[in-house]
Amino acid sequence: MVKTKEYKTIDSIVLSNYILKHYGPMSHLKLQKLLFYCDAYCLAYFGQELITDQFEAWVHGPVSRKVFNELKGQAVLYTDVAYSETPGMDVDAEFETLTSDQQALTKDVLGQLASWTGLELERATHNERPWQLARIGYDAAQPCHEIISKEETARFYKRDIA
Repeated sequence: MVKTKEYKTIDSIVLSNYILKHYGPMSHLKLQKLLFYCDAYCLAYFGQELITDQFEAWVHGPVSRKVFNELKGQAVLYTDVAYSETPGMDVDAEFETLTSDQQALTKDVLGQLASWTGLELERATHNERPWQLARIGYDAAQPCHEIISKEETARFYKRDIA
């Protein structure tokens, strides 16, 4: 019997703080999209999620409600949120609990996309099937809290890596 690799998950708040620590201050909009893409490519490559949060198909793209709730007092859509050390949370040590493959892929995704603006990332997600499918029946500016399917996300981004 072949044993499959045991992939880990990381808390979305920890991953958010890791991103802010290593890639600098950024808008809440941009941070949400980077989280989504990290999870999406882990789903595509490894068949398992990186974070357990569900992403909702909001007007400006995928949003983790957990991260939104954590940051809503610190930033609005287009203003920057910065890393601030949380007592008892070592984001680097938490990140290092991921497998080396997960760490490498996540750093690669962030390395590729961290230079994009929040608006560029928003446009990208708007042109992609997972977000579009979750928003069927909603007008462009209409609030939506439909969950973006992780299965559809895995299928869609798997095509990017084939």
